[in-house]
Amino acid sequence: MPSNAISALLALLSTVPLASSFGAPAWGAVRAPARGVRAAPAMIFGKAFQNDANLKKDATPAGRTGRPETVEVSFSNGRTVNAVPGQGLSDVARAAGSKIQYDCKNGDCGTCTVKLNGRSVRACVAKVPKGGPFTVQVGDVSGSAAARKTQSLQDQLKAENAGKKRGLFG
Repeated sequence: MPSNAISALLALLSTVPLASSFGAPAWGAVRAPARGVRAAPAMIFGKAFQNDANLKKDATPAGRTGRPETVEVSFSNGRTVNAVPGQGLSDVARAAGSKIQYDCKNGDCGTCTVKLNGRSVRACVAKVPKGGPFTVQVGDVSGSAAARKTQSLQDQLKAENAGKKRGLFG
């Protein structure tokens, strides 16, 4: 192809906006900002959102403002953590490093029963109440299903082994 034809073709292509048929701006329509200069949103979007009534200057931000109210929860292992009222007691106990036995995780079996300010609650379904501070006793909580089960097993073993010899000389 002769150079005249190439230059004529290039001249013709430079006059046609290539990307405008796809909804993108033509080549010369968008200018990049100079190096080191940040483009303002108005420069990028132009007047695309100027008529949107939801974008008022004095609008308050969505969601919560400020920090949520917290209460202090102390565990029998000596650790104290801050919790948000309504947060699951099992999550708060895990954060405090307190080990709670679980079985069903539905609140049916009673294995996870702990004392929250002296009141028996099932940790798998209990939520941290408002107010505070709170004390949680974890472990051998009398009245819990796990404690009753353990005690009844110990009583059964004692009854079975009452008359048996123990060891070589027993």
